[in-house]
Amino acid sequence: MMMNRHKNKGFSLIELTVAMFILTVGVLGGMTMIIMGMTRNNTNRVDTTATNAAQAVLEEVAGTPPNSNPQLAITDCAGTNFVVSTTPGGAQLLANGDIDWSQPAVPGYQMNYAVCNNDATTKNGLQTVYDVRWHVTSIGAGNVGKLVVVSARQPFVALNQGIGSITPVTLRTIVGM
Repeated sequence: MMMNRHKNKGFSLIELTVAMFILTVGVLGGMTMIIMGMTRNNTNRVDTTATNAAQAVLEEVAGTPPNSNPQLAITDCAGTNFVVSTTPGGAQLLANGDIDWSQPAVPGYQMNYAVCNNDATTKNGLQTVYDVRWHVTSIGAGNVGKLVVVSARQPFVALNQGIGSITPVTLRTIVGM
């Protein structure tokens, strides 16, 4: 009498290789999503902080009467004092009204503004420096108003040493009118 031999059940080497390949693709895809999420988180942090730096200048200039041109003082978190000019002029503008970052900075219309992280988990705190530039344009008959354009960016981004896709933040407001 012949006995039926039962075949050993299990994976063949080909099945194991295919399963490992599928698992590797899935893990790499998940890692890619995590890295992209971390990059976007950093991009948003830089964007938000640049907006705050630009807004500091914009609020100071917007707080002055439109028919006067005082020199204003701003102090960043590192204790550096800056003089902000409100006289019409300043950084060169592009055709769309944004600051032209390819042009050199105009004295009195540019500052390297430090923004500090006061996180309690960091011993010394983290300082991030932003290049802030602005342009003031007189508007209306008799200069009854000013158009103020303020833009900020991180210098390392401009030198392509960081995330190169972060564009400068630009804020605009009209004073007076």
